[in-house]
Amino acid sequence: MVRPGPLRRLIFRLPLLLDRLEWHGLERLVTRTLGIEWIVLATRGRRTGRTHTVVLDIVGRDPIRDIYYVQPAFGARADWVRNALLHPATARVGDRFVRVRVRDATGTEGAEVVLRFLRAHPRYARVIVWFVGYVDRLDRSDDELRRALATTPVYALEAEPQSDNATARTSVRP
Repeated sequence: MVRPGPLRRLIFRLPLLLDRLEWHGLERLVTRTLGIEWIVLATRGRRTGRTHTVVLDIVGRDPIRDIYYVQPAFGARADWVRNALLHPATARVGDRFVRVRVRDATGTEGAEVVLRFLRAHPRYARVIVWFVGYVDRLDRSDDELRRALATTPVYALEAEPQSDNATARTSVRP
């Protein structure tokens, strides 16, 4: 995938900039209006050891297993993915802070999660398809989309047990 131009980069970074300004009103507005949730993920740099923060769309959620599913725009090449696969990360969803382990959910699991997201959020899905281009169009049958989405990079952010999350609140600040 080709790196995005300046406008797309700005749009990718806008949620993070707003989060750093601690303007959470947009997050609540987006959640209420579109039904989209964001997760703020803080990773430790694999080379520098410094904390890096990214804001991601949650494309699926398994509340029973405490898993959040996300799609990186640059797949496995995304820096946050490479960082998070090496070290546990810290995440914030709304007011909840957790330590998470990241695993690759690409394939059947990821395709099913993304398909449910696309069908539940058709307007937003068109924007995502335009941004990242994992599929060429959405007006296909579920089976066709499932096959096309099987190669779409999807990562599962699995929350560690609550007892390990006591320090998560202090380490997620960007």
